Amino acid sequence: MIVEMLEWRSIPVPDTVRERVNTCTDLDQLKVWTQRAVHATDAAELFAAK
Repeated sequence: MIVEMLEWRSIPVPDTVRERVNTCTDLDQLKVWTQRAVHATDAAELFAAK
């Protein structure tokens, strides 16, 4: 869903980002990335330390 959300927003998703998201099994981390995907302007922003 995170990757799809970025794509729906016309944000390019590199294979490295797609793989990192798709292989993550930490539900808390996925929740953080989902929240970031709502506001991101670049896929790499998912992983920015905040």
